[in-house]
Amino acid sequence: VIGAVLGTFLTHFLTDIAATLWHFVIFASIGIVLSLILNFTIIRLSLQPLRELRQIVNHIQAGQAEVAQLSLEDTDPDIHQLSGAMNSLISQLQKSNAQLRLLSERAISVQEEERVRIARSLHDETGQSLSTLMIELDRLETLIPPDMDVLSGRLKSTRQLAADALASLRSIIYDLRPAILDDLGLLPAMRWYARKNLEAAGIQVQLDFPDDLPALPQPLSTTLFRVGQEGVNNIIRHSRAHNVSISLGLHENEVYLRLHDDGQGFTPEKYTDGSVDMQHWGLIGIQERIELVGGSLNITSSPEHGTTLQVSAPLTRSVVVSDG
Repeated sequence: VIGAVLGTFLTHFLTDIAATLWHFVIFASIGIVLSLILNFTIIRLSLQPLRELRQIVNHIQAGQAEVAQLSLEDTDPDIHQLSGAMNSLISQLQKSNAQLRLLSERAISVQEEERVRIARSLHDETGQSLSTLMIELDRLETLIPPDMDVLSGRLKSTRQLAADALASLRSIIYDLRPAILDDLGLLPAMRWYARKNLEAAGIQVQLDFPDDLPALPQPLSTTLFRVGQEGVNNIIRHSRAHNVSISLGLHENEVYLRLHDDGQGFTPEKYTDGSVDMQHWGLIGIQERIELVGGSLNITSSPEHGTTLQVSAPLTRSVVVSDG
């Protein structure tokens, strides 16, 4: 009887202990999980300002002009102080970027004005002088006796040199500021420039221009022509292409210009990250010009697989890029 009673007591006692241990394990596990969740949440909230700071630094490193300031209230005093210092740096950076944009815009404006002035000066002065020289040489040739063949040949050679110089001068004038851009607009100017230069270099060119393109604001028209001009020159100098296609058109409220060649290609990231490689300064210039009219530049290329350059810009953007 005593054994039975003792056995029953031990059974109930051990059962109670097992249940208690089981309950303890359950509650301890729940407590540990809740503690981990709470600690994770607290740490995550504490590090949130640093994550925001890291994102802003990444944006700055990526060259983004507009960066949102940190808005950290009720945080650790040290982090709050760091936030204030970072916001001050961001403000200074934004002011500097705005000043650089204005300076760049003004520089391009002055460049266009100088192009026009130099082109007019070359046309009105140097060009007229060469034309007059050719006329005088023609008149002088009529005064030479028939038996003076050597002198006549010299005059003809001199006249040909003057004619070649005048042709080169006109080419320079057209490159500086083609009159066709002002007189007939962007499409005829692009068509003339692309065919004149690409076909002269032995490159086949296919043009896809719309018939109903509306008149573009003069700053935008000038920018697109300069982008196309630089793109054509880069193709001739560097691409070793045989075929080129150029398209220009509208998509919603944007105008786009696209140049594609089947040349040797290159690595775009190497020349659009602020590189100072003189061979590809033109790409940096294109990016600066198109950004000033609120547009964007996209280059797709790889070695031996050709290059596609596309720029797009809004039709309603207002900028000041004077044409003289």
